[in-house]
Amino acid sequence: MSMLACAEIKRFVQDTLGCSCPEDVFDHIDYQQECEGIAGRKICVGNRLLIYIISLENDARIEEVIHTALQQGVEEREKRRLNRFRLVLVAPRPEELCSRAEGAFDRSGYRDDKTHLHLVSESGVGNF
Repeated sequence: MSMLACAEIKRFVQDTLGCSCPEDVFDHIDYQQECEGIAGRKICVGNRLLIYIISLENDARIEEVIHTALQQGVEEREKRRLNRFRLVLVAPRPEELCSRAEGAFDRSGYRDDKTHLHLVSESGVGNF
């Protein structure tokens, strides 16, 4: 992965997601453009933080997308013994999806103190 892509991922994790990971975790970043089981990208930072990034073309299937991604992400987090899982949904107008997304997140059965949901616009993700 290029140094530019690593810098963009670090900016995304710290600025967009608000993660306060120590600097040394950014020495190892695993990025996958395609992720089996979800229609999105996957990042693992420092063998501690797992992030799924899913772009929503429309919100018709938002509950299904959230449930599937949370199930897979939490299972992967546990299997790999990672500290946190963050599900990032990218939408043209994320503020319009907030209440439905949070409701689906709450009802999923996978919400815990090590699992987080973020809704962002495409400009918040960056070029990686």
